[in-house]
Amino acid sequence: MTTMLIPQRIGGEDLKTSFQWSHDRTFTGFVFDAHDPGRKFVVELLVDGIPVKCARAIDRLGALEPGIGDGHHGFTLSLSANILDHAEIVEARVANLGTMIGEPIAIRAHARPGQNLSPPGAVRWLGGLRFSGWIAKGCEPVIDILIDDERVSQVRPSGWSHIGDTEDAVAVRALDFHISDRFADGSARRLSAVNRKGDHLEGSPVPFVAFAGGLDRVHPAAAADSESLRDAILDRLVPMSIPFAEYRRWRDMLPKLVGGPHSLKAAVVIVGAGEMDDTLTSLNAQCHADWVAASMPQTEDYVGFDNSALREFLAGDAAEADFAIFLISGAILESNAIARLSETFVNHPEIVAVYGDVDVAGDDGSLWPLALPAFDYERMLEQGYCAHVFALRRSAAERAIAGGACSLYRLFNSLLDDGMQMAGRIFHLPGSLATLPSLDLGAASEALAAATRAHLKRRGIRAQAKPGRGQVLPAVKTEQKPDDGAVTIVIPTRNRRELLEACLGSLQPTLRKRDCEIIVIDNDSTDPDTLDYLASINGGRTKVMRVAGDFNFARLNNTAAAAANGRFLCLLNNDVQALDDDWLEEMLGRISAADVGAVGALLLWPSGVVQHGGVTLGPNFAATHAFNDRMEGDAGYGDLLRTAHQCSAVTAACLLTRRQDYLDLGGMDEFRFPVNFNDVDYCLKLRAAGKRIVFTPHARLRHLESASRGADTQADRKARLERELRNLRAKWADVLMADPFYNPALSLDPIPFSALAWPLRSMTCRSSDRPVPVDVPPGF
Repeated sequence: MTTMLIPQRIGGEDLKTSFQWSHDRTFTGFVFDAHDPGRKFVVELLVDGIPVKCARAIDRLGALEPGIGDGHHGFTLSLSANILDHAEIVEARVANLGTMIGEPIAIRAHARPGQNLSPPGAVRWLGGLRFSGWIAKGCEPVIDILIDDERVSQVRPSGWSHIGDTEDAVAVRALDFHISDRFADGSARRLSAVNRKGDHLEGSPVPFVAFAGGLDRVHPAAAADSESLRDAILDRLVPMSIPFAEYRRWRDMLPKLVGGPHSLKAAVVIVGAGEMDDTLTSLNAQCHADWVAASMPQTEDYVGFDNSALREFLAGDAAEADFAIFLISGAILESNAIARLSETFVNHPEIVAVYGDVDVAGDDGSLWPLALPAFDYERMLEQGYCAHVFALRRSAAERAIAGGACSLYRLFNSLLDDGMQMAGRIFHLPGSLATLPSLDLGAASEALAAATRAHLKRRGIRAQAKPGRGQVLPAVKTEQKPDDGAVTIVIPTRNRRELLEACLGSLQPTLRKRDCEIIVIDNDSTDPDTLDYLASINGGRTKVMRVAGDFNFARLNNTAAAAANGRFLCLLNNDVQALDDDWLEEMLGRISAADVGAVGALLLWPSGVVQHGGVTLGPNFAATHAFNDRMEGDAGYGDLLRTAHQCSAVTAACLLTRRQDYLDLGGMDEFRFPVNFNDVDYCLKLRAAGKRIVFTPHARLRHLESASRGADTQADRKARLERELRNLRAKWADVLMADPFYNPALSLDPIPFSALAWPLRSMTCRSSDRPVPVDVPPGF
């Protein structure tokens, strides 16, 4: 690209300008007033004479043109493929003045020979043998995959993806595929993705390298410690994965998980009307022989049992049992299930309850893993996920039965009838313990709703529990009465009046239900239209505060929190719009529990693709939003987009927290995380203080994501992102590699909940312990 300096006159002053096209969807340039080096301009991008985008020219120029002011006079603007495909002339002008920046670009004349301005799709390497991508609407859906020019397979779309910028964004069909493990040989290779017309997808060919079982297995055991450390770090950053469809093969590759020698006796209690033969066959195949079993008489409840019959069994045939295993009739136990549960009780005297992962069977007999989290109270209430196969220490079982529990769901949740003190003694054992029978989800949801209501009533919590609609497990929606405390909604902004106005407009139905204070934090807006709008809304329930300086998201929110009057803070981006009237009441209901520190919402891109379904720690040794591969209405892996559940963090694009908690923890870290990961760090600080983080799909909002500040693609922004990521890894490395709400059997490549991990991470039993930060000195 050639930089062209075009002198322009504004009120007798010379401007130096440049405007360039990188032949993708991105246009860059700069505008500089030699007579006033500190002056900054807003740039408009026009397509065929119509303004479509604007940005403030404050990006760092780098080596493009040394000696120009402070070097922060550049801009970057991107067009969607749909707009660029039909564009003739693209030009940049100084906003409100109309002064030309550089020279107009004739798109057709400047396109490369054979260049397709609207790409047929794209492909990228996720690590190991896994790749993802997308196919444009109307393009051939069959893609040939070649490795080093050898055709190895064909793939078709299997999900959804989101491409484009803000309101131009669209949903497209997504590619997600693995290649044969014969290519995991440590050799540098190139993958090409080509459609039937012979067009390469954008990004193709893709260089990649994969190692069978991870780098740590490539080097001999005698390798130097420094080499082993390097391999372990690279395995974190470029992990392997195996598709769910290969689950049986994946299980066969695992080391056998077998309990050690011990003397505990198990009482096995079978509940429900399912097929007993399969369950009994699996019991007789157990490698641990010291057990006694009984099938409880059926009741009207789907997973109910006769309480007195269970008492008789434990007092009679099972009088010498040390622990009791409860399972739904028709479940098929793994041959080592009782041995593993017994060993867990032996090795961990503090444990009162243990549950494990389960498999579900397809109609064709295929197996699919439900890899579950460490104990999740919210998910227990709304899904009963842990109550189909679990074990209780005898004393805990006797207390629950004495309290009148008469269903599997009520038996499990009664452990917490007196509060959350026992939550830390409920452990999850990774690895499948059983294959579940086909569940009657309607009847199971009714039974779970009844058990949840009984539990919440016992705790003195005013709440409703209504049956929902699950696809794999039962579903219940709980609704707790929100506290009456006042709410301060905090919205940082800079220019872009249309975003802020749409955001505030979408909040009006909510504000009619609840009296909220709104603090708009203006960070150096310069656009006259925006300044007029800010002046018009300042007063009454809306207060406009001015904070000057570089964009520092953490500092903006901290400033507002210090001035807020509300008991609760709702941090909200200016490019977020409410989709219903009840989102805030739903979030307030969740945080009414004293041990909940923050609540996050389901955020959707305008395309309908999920933008935020909770934050998962670990992928790429970082933090990422879950379910970006799912469309609105999708149930998500394990129905996680149908039920509220705990996670390690939620995004501050829409986050509800108590103001006192925020202030007590020092708010967001303005120095280590000024722009990125400040919300993750804040949520982890809450968890370290003993608070739970809850994501609710029942609060829905639209998010344009980074519409006002832009993406982190400029060199200085990339450097900042990398520094903040280093800070996150330094402070929270342990929890990044062991997120309690993300199963160690699931992959750590960039799309959570979508593949199996390889190699396997630690499969030892675990609880949702408080994370412990590393005290990183300043400058590191």
